[in-house]
Parts: sequence; C-alpha cells; structure tokens
Amino acid sequence: MGSITYYEAVKGNLNAFGLRVKLVDFALEHGIKPAAREFACNIKTARKWLGRYKKLGLAGLKDQSKQPKNSPNKTPPEEEAAIKALRASLKKVSPRRMKREFGIKRAESTIYRIIKSDPDYKSKRWKKHRKKNDLRAVKAKLKVFEKIQVDVKELKDIPNYFPYMLKEKLPKYQFTARDVKSGALFFAYSHTKDSTNSAVFCAYLMEHLKRFGIKVRDITIQTDNGSEFVGNSKIGSFSSFHNLIETIYKATHVRIPPSAPTYNSDVETSHARIEEELYDVEEFNDLWETLCKALTYQVYFNLIRPNTYRNMKSPLKIIEEELGPIDPYLLVLQPIVLEQNVHLYFNKVDPPSPAKGVHYVPEYPNFVVE
Repeated sequence: MGSITYYEAVKGNLNAFGLRVKLVDFALEHGIKPAAREFACNIKTARKWLGRYKKLGLAGLKDQSKQPKNSPNKTPPEEEAAIKALRASLKKVSPRRMKREFGIKRAESTIYRIIKSDPDYKSKRWKKHRKKNDLRAVKAKLKVFEKIQVDVKELKDIPNYFPYMLKEKLPKYQFTARDVKSGALFFAYSHTKDSTNSAVFCAYLMEHLKRFGIKVRDITIQTDNGSEFVGNSKIGSFSSFHNLIETIYKATHVRIPPSAPTYNSDVETSHARIEEELYDVEEFNDLWETLCKALTYQVYFNLIRPNTYRNMKSPLKIIEEELGPIDPYLLVLQPIVLEQNVHLYFNKVDPPSPAKGVHYVPEYPNFVVE
C-alpha cells in the first residue's frame, strides 16, 4: 500500500470506499492477517470490513451513520405529530411563540426542525432588500397615544373568511388604529370603505380615549392617502375624517408619502398578525359570533400577548410603565359595525341638546340583557 496507512487515508478522506474495496479484495485472496499487515490497520478493522462485505456486498463498505439507534432525548412521534398539527392550525406561528404560549417543553431549534420535517412545510425565502433604518429608538421616545396609525384592511381576500362573509353577509373591511408607542390595537368593521365610516371610527375611538382621561388634542393620527381619509389626493382636499380630527377634536392629522406603506408599518404589521391568528383559524357563523371573537382577540392582543419587537412586553405593560396602574378597560373597545353607529359621528358634528349624565354607546346586534 505504500507509506500511507489505512487510518491516514481514511482521515484524509482519500476515497475511503475505494480503499476498503482493495482491503477486502486482498483479504479474500490472502486472508485477514496479511490484509491487516498490507494496509497497516488493525486485524479487527480488516475483519469488520470483510464481514460487512459478505453481509451487504459493496453497500456494506460505505460510511455508515454513527447516530445511535435509540436516543433517550429523541422527541416521541406523538409529540412531533402534535407540534405539526398545532403549526398547521395556526399557519405562520413561530417556534418561539409555540414554546412560550402553548407549553411546549422542547427547544426552539427542536420545534423548528420538527416543523421543517413536515412535507407540507414551505420555507419563505426572503429577497434581498434595502436595509431599513431601525426606528425603535425613535418610537421609544414617543409618549403613549401620542401617535396613532390608522388604516383599512380588506377582509374579502382572506380565503378562510371569504365563504363566511358571503353566506352571512359579514363586513368586508376592518378599520384599524394602533398606538405606535405601546402597540395597542383597536378596530371596527364596515361594509364600505368611505370617509363617513372612517369618521365614525375616529369618533368612536376618540370618545373612548377621552373617557379614560387621554388628552385627545395631543394625539397625531397618521394615515395613508386613501380617499376614505383625505377625500381626493390633491393638496387642500379634506374629508369628514380629517375635519373631525382637526376641527372637532383639535388633534392633528398627517398623511404619509404616496406608495410608502412602511411609514405605517405598525398598523400594517397588526393586519398580518390578526389575519394569521384570527381570520385564518376561526369560524364566523354569524355577525354576533364574529364581533365576540374579534373582541376576544383584541383583549388577548392588548392585555396578554408579548410583542417581540417591543422587548416581549404587552401593550398593557408598556402603558403601565409610563402612566402607572391603569384601568385595563382603556384597552378594551368592542369592535362594532360602523354603518350601524353613524350617530357617533353626527352627534359630534351636530350635537343634540345636552342631557346630563347621558352618553351614547354602540348598539350590538342580537344582544339581550336577561
């Protein structure tokens, strides 16, 4: 064989399979001990490869996995199946959230490995894109409810929600408001996307915040340039939504640059989360059930759900760090159907005769007090 030994050849990965073929061929002709001397290896090594060849043929001379046949730490098949089923039911839920919120004891890397092993798993490849400025430090300097982003989400393009929408004539749009500092989320529904509904939603939200002592005149409402917020796209065009904010509430309405949705990234992100965690996984058999599930999700999002982007803190935690202990109902605003509550807007524009101790609240469908 020359000056190089069998072990040196294998360690250097110099065609170990071919070397074993020669070793076995020599052993078959001359015996095991001569083969060991010729190839400068242990007799046990020569016997091992000869035995594997006789048992498996050439396949027995390939490198074999050194992984133990039985691993005490291996995840049981039934637990792997449960993790895959949970992932399938929640669509894009992350391993971190699965571990944190669903009591899975395995490491995040283990959960991810199990998810990837599912044949139905599809990895999302991110395209290269321009690096965005990190605005966390800027947002951290804001006060709670100093800036609120408002946007509209179309619900009719969500596959799971669409059949219920057609059958039960459910709303097609979600009007959404999100506080930039805390991430607190508020939303309502409508069948049309127009400035009247946006104004109703604004009045509903502002009156709610006023009820809990928030100074609405210090709030800046940020929107895109949709006609429901600004009328037409020309400078100087104002809608009922804009006039309500700046004339009635003395707050500020600002518009983001055209075709720049990243300026409203907080509310856009909430749209992705609510689609994955609510609309993709729930049933919506009637309007009342839809509103109840929407309220439940809002309570979960604002009071319980930790936000990775905000140092694993919920909106309630962030607000209490700034304002101290608060009434948690500040973060609970029942989603409503805006067309059924237009009086919330018109009562601000043309208020009725004052009545002491009376305020207007939304009317909920099919609600019976026993």
